Amino acid sequence: MMFAQMNNSSVLSQGNNNTSSVTQAGLTNDSDVDQVGDDNDSTVDQDGTSNLSEVRQASGYGPLRNRNISTVEQDGTTNDSFVWQDGDDNLSSIDQDGTSNDSYVDQWGNFNDNTVIQDGNDNDSDVYQGYNGNNHTSYVYQVGDDNGSYVWQDGDSNMSTVNQGGDRNDSSVNQDGNDNISNVLQGFGGNDNVSIVDQDGDNNDSNVDQWGDFNDSYVKQDGNNNDSDVFQGYPGNYNTSDVDQIGDDNTSFVSQDGGNNTSDVDQNGNLNGSNVNQDGFFNNSAVAQNGDSNDSTTDQIGDANGSTQIQTGNDNESFVSQIGNNNGSFVSQVGDLNDSDVAQDGNLNNSSVAQNGNNNSSDVDQDGNSNGSSVAQAGNDNVSIVAQTGDFNTSTVAQSGDLHLSTVAQLGNFNVSNVTQAGLSHTSDVFQDGDSNNSIVTQTGNSHVSDVDQIGNSNTSTVTQMD
Repeated sequence: MMFAQMNNSSVLSQGNNNTSSVTQAGLTNDSDVDQVGDDNDSTVDQDGTSNLSEVRQASGYGPLRNRNISTVEQDGTTNDSFVWQDGDDNLSSIDQDGTSNDSYVDQWGNFNDNTVIQDGNDNDSDVYQGYNGNNHTSYVYQVGDDNGSYVWQDGDSNMSTVNQGGDRNDSSVNQDGNDNISNVLQGFGGNDNVSIVDQDGDNNDSNVDQWGDFNDSYVKQDGNNNDSDVFQGYPGNYNTSDVDQIGDDNTSFVSQDGGNNTSDVDQNGNLNGSNVNQDGFFNNSAVAQNGDSNDSTTDQIGDANGSTQIQTGNDNESFVSQIGNNNGSFVSQVGDLNDSDVAQDGNLNNSSVAQNGNNNSSDVDQDGNSNGSSVAQAGNDNVSIVAQTGDFNTSTVAQSGDLHLSTVAQLGNFNVSNVTQAGLSHTSDVFQDGDSNNSIVTQTGNSHVSDVDQIGNSNTSTVTQMD
């Protein structure tokens, strides 16, 4: 008759400089270590299945309330580990190898360090650090399927690193304090990964790197001098990224490689900067900035891409570059000294730029067939330049205000240009090269100048100037 090993170990130490070492080999092992005192050290090694380990360390009170060390190694399946440490400079290390592993770490105090390594399937890790503490470090490494990790840090200068490899990984990091850093790496050819990072404080940094398809990333930073980097694809499809930054001097960079990707960046504050790079097809990008001196750049390579940029404030700048077919871009700027530059290369491109304020400038360059561009400017000292090369191009520029300048150059066949200016000291220059071109320029005000040059056959030009 053979019996499975059903080991049970319980260690209770109270005092200073205690050391506990538990080694269990077999099935259905159980270990409980409880240490109260200073400079405690606990090591639990379980080899088998259905292992359970629980370690509780407290350094008490006084000047020696520091430096607890806990090490848990579980090899098998259905492992469960819980570590609770109270004090400063605590160190916790959990290594689980198998399937259905579960790890929970709770650290109180300052300068705590946590390392969780899970290798297998259906792993789950929870890390809690802080409770009005500072300078915590957490590292979670999960390899397998259906992994989940949650890290919460409270204090200043915290750092969190989550590395997940496999399918359908989930990671959530919440940091509250100053100078926080979070790094999440998911995928390695895995799919359906989800990452959520929430940082509240100053000088926060977040970096999310996701590999595979159907990845989802959400980063929210509230404070000053925040930085967020999101990388999705390599290549992949149906990736989604949402970055929301509130504060000053925020910077966001999103790079998506694949098809049907979606990126949404919302920045509220001063001196914000956003850069979105999408490589694939049917990509969509939307950037909304509210504040002063905002800068946004979107680069899309592929077919049927769509980009929307809305800026509200002063000294905003927007640049959209699309290469492919059936691209669409919409830029709306409200404020002073706004600048927009849209370059489209391909067929059936569409661009619409609306600027409201003073000293606005818009430059639209389209290369391909059946391109359409519409620029509407309201304010003073606005400048619009539209250059189209291809067939069936259409350009409409409407300016209302003072000292406007509009230049439209079209090269190809069946081009149509319509320029309407209202105010004083306007200047319009339209150049068309091809067949069946049509140009209509309407100016209202004083000291207007219009120059229309058409080269080709069946061209029609109508200029109306009224004081």
